[in-house]
Amino acid sequence: MVKARIGRRAAAVLAGFLASVLLLAGASPALADQAGEATQEKGAQKLDRLRSGKATLRVGTDATFPPFEFTEAGGGKTGFDVDLVRALAQRAGIKKVTFTQMPFGNIVPALQAHQIDVGASAIYISDARSKAVDFTDVYYPGGLAMFVPDDDDSVHALDDLAGKKVAVQVGTKSVEWLKEHQPHAQPVTVQTNEQMFSSVKLGQADAVITGAPGGQYFIAQQGGLKQVGKRLTGENYGYAFPKSDTAVTAAFDSALKNMKSDGSYTKLTDKWFAAKDTATSEKDQPLLNPSTIVDSWDQIWHGLLVSIMVILLSLCLSLVLGMLGGFAKLSKVLPVRWLGNAYVSVIRGTPFVVQLFFIYFGLPQLGLQLSPMVAGVLALGLYSGSYVTEIFRGAVQAVDRGQIEAARSCGMSHAAAMRHVVVPQAFLRMLPPLGNEFVSLTKNSALVSFITIGELFLVGQTIISRTFDALTVYLFIGFLYYVLTNLIGSATQAIEKKMAVYV
Repeated sequence: MVKARIGRRAAAVLAGFLASVLLLAGASPALADQAGEATQEKGAQKLDRLRSGKATLRVGTDATFPPFEFTEAGGGKTGFDVDLVRALAQRAGIKKVTFTQMPFGNIVPALQAHQIDVGASAIYISDARSKAVDFTDVYYPGGLAMFVPDDDDSVHALDDLAGKKVAVQVGTKSVEWLKEHQPHAQPVTVQTNEQMFSSVKLGQADAVITGAPGGQYFIAQQGGLKQVGKRLTGENYGYAFPKSDTAVTAAFDSALKNMKSDGSYTKLTDKWFAAKDTATSEKDQPLLNPSTIVDSWDQIWHGLLVSIMVILLSLCLSLVLGMLGGFAKLSKVLPVRWLGNAYVSVIRGTPFVVQLFFIYFGLPQLGLQLSPMVAGVLALGLYSGSYVTEIFRGAVQAVDRGQIEAARSCGMSHAAAMRHVVVPQAFLRMLPPLGNEFVSLTKNSALVSFITIGELFLVGQTIISRTFDALTVYLFIGFLYYVLTNLIGSATQAIEKKMAVYV
């Protein structure tokens, strides 16, 4: 009897389980439909906010790829993509548009993290990218092409690139295409469009594989290169949107169709791609061109101010975190000491760039969205703070143990002895290594350019993309960083001398 009851119960449980599975299977299409409807409704609401002016269309672009997008001397973004996006947004009824500079490889992750609304940077439409983001209809024909020095007669076809160094831009179609179609070539991966062409002109690479329109524009402006053969691929350019913004994507598609039908699209393409007699001979360009700095001074000054702000905020945060981390490592409470050790071990044991990208691109997928400035300062402060932690701990332990024992014998509590006796003496010992750490922080601040913060280094790259004057710009940017690091070093030395009387 008992076995029969157990059997009936087991059968009932199994039947209930199967019924639940069948119910869920039948309900899953309905749930999927509901999710799709919710996404469409959310996208329509976003379009309404954009059209009402309550929201701003945030466009991510790598403004180092003329004629599609580049930065003017005054700091403003210009180019075919910039003009076309503004025109499409206006026709779609969108009132506010802003452009954000970012490395090309960061655009799709930024769309997925909803840090931008549109990716407009001569992006090829591909099956792999279409799985992550949505694309508009084709707005301009693209395709990769091969470029070599104009005096090079050794490269006539793709097979001739075997064993040669080929420059490609990180995050672009050319990287994977070269690996697949000419695995015997040696890829030279660079960050910007200008670096690709410069690497060939300087002999660091033998050829460039990049978008044909961009390469042809460079030849028209600078010369020194030539295209080998016809286009290698037939991909086309499209504007990228998050998967949830179907209504905005449809509005752009409709506006693009209208522009092509009324002739305004043709006028815009003629403006940027029609043949012009603008080629500049390399012989006419001086080795160092001070006018590049003078013409772009407003842009450089703004970048310098942003760099100083990032450095000062990160410096303050690193001091706070370093002191807290130092006290944690010196704590007699095991969990607190463990936290201090874990902080130093994890932060010092991983690259700063990985931490920076995790905070800016990774945390949004966990529901925490941070602005570029906050993410950059937080990453720099955390990284530098781990080193300040060890500096603080070492300085405190270097103070003679008899100092705290004498203070305790005078009736001071442990906390009061630390605050009034040990820490002031430890601070004097901390100054020299702190100065070195803050110099390192200043140099590391250039890396926050990877998350769209318009500091000095990023400004320099945008100027070079327009002027192709890398030597002048990098020398001047390097000089400014040299001044900043020496100011910090001099300040710490002055404080050290002033407080030396207390030793």
